[in-house]
Amino acid sequence: MKSFNLLVLTAALFIALPASAQQVKPYHQNIKDCAACHTKENAVAGNQFVTPDNKACLTCHQSYAAVTEKNKNLKNGEPNPHASHHYGEGIACTACHSEHKTSQVYCNNCHEFKYQIK
Repeated sequence: MKSFNLLVLTAALFIALPASAQQVKPYHQNIKDCAACHTKENAVAGNQFVTPDNKACLTCHQSYAAVTEKNKNLKNGEPNPHASHHYGEGIACTACHSEHKTSQVYCNNCHEFKYQIK
């Protein structure tokens, strides 16, 4: 019975490790505290690990204007996705950007831009 309990405990540990050691994109490697993005201010029902809201992103990225300026010269002459004619500053950063999985270009739901999110 002790061997079975040890086996179950070991299996539970390996299942729990990926959830606690999420992969982070290279430009965010210096962030060591999950609470930097997953703040208690945007928590739901006491769960602090929810999708970050725009305030969490703009804590480091200053403002929409700063992000728009940084991304103003895209290859292929494509429009800057941070200067949206449709949404202005009203779309969530996480509509396109995802830290722990592949990011998507939300604009490509309707358009066919070549721009790729890093």
